[in-house]
Amino acid sequence: MRTVQSSPGGEGSIRCSWLIPVRNGGSWLAESVASALTECGNEDEVVLVDDGSVDGAVEALPPHPKLRTLYQTKQGLVAALEHGRRECRGQYIARLDADDIALPGRLGHQIAALDTDSNLAAVGGRATLFTDRGPVPKGMQLYIDWVNNLDDPHREILVESPLLHPAVTFRADQVEHAGGYRSGEMPEDYDLWLRLVATGLRIANVPHEVVSIRDHSGRLTRTDSRYSRSAFDNCRRDFLQATILTEPRKVVLWAGIRGGRPWLRWLQSGGHQIIAVIDITNSTIRSGIPVLPPAALPDLDLDMLLVAVGARGARDQIRHELAVLRPDLVEGQNWWALL
Repeated sequence: MRTVQSSPGGEGSIRCSWLIPVRNGGSWLAESVASALTECGNEDEVVLVDDGSVDGAVEALPPHPKLRTLYQTKQGLVAALEHGRRECRGQYIARLDADDIALPGRLGHQIAALDTDSNLAAVGGRATLFTDRGPVPKGMQLYIDWVNNLDDPHREILVESPLLHPAVTFRADQVEHAGGYRSGEMPEDYDLWLRLVATGLRIANVPHEVVSIRDHSGRLTRTDSRYSRSAFDNCRRDFLQATILTEPRKVVLWAGIRGGRPWLRWLQSGGHQIIAVIDITNSTIRSGIPVLPPAALPDLDLDMLLVAVGARGARDQIRHELAVLRPDLVEGQNWWALL
């Protein structure tokens, strides 16, 4: 591993370090790096981590006093993130992917939020989604729309990652204290947000567009098993075990057969008392647990309701039903949507 560092842009402390990992960034890399450099103030820097690129895109970048380039052999995204994170000198670290574009004003909005609240560990924002050719995929657009309209990322933190990784600026010392990015069969960003929140820290999104995300077939979220449904579920379960399910609880699971069985088995293996499964089917027993209709909820004595229904639109419908049937249950406190 070798490090090449350009001359620093000036004396004094660094406010924010942009962290951009890249492997074979091609024609997109220059635009991404330029967008971060444009956002830099006098006390900021851009740290680029080349993870074994062979396409010459890194070497083709024009030199800049605020750009530092780190080189490593091909080790993967998490290794590149950790290499770069340890070398970042800023109080804050702003993430950006080598195929995405930081939008004007991003750092101003996000650092203002971080400066206002010392308990705020990471802050994202809204995004636009684009492709170089063809239409934007509907599934990805639905996810972006969901993040863009979240008013409280804590309330729905078990639905999906409520922060867009290339949109996030985080407090360097708090992420260091949390252990940084972890390797393994897990989405490295979602795992980090959940660990920060589990320690009592907050996350948020500023109500501004902060990044343009380029969608393409090579994105790791489409090609790497670390972003599979099971990998996300493992992160959710780790969070539940570390926070609200630290001891046996009386749990009701609202779930269909397909998505509910793994959660039912997991809850039972953890020693929790499964009061009932809520489902709209005509079944009456599932793994020895009574299956009841939603109308039975007012009569159930429970500590926690977990909702694992993935049909499009089901979460909003269930939210409305719970407001009528069990107004005592507060989302993000004693009932949680799991997808």
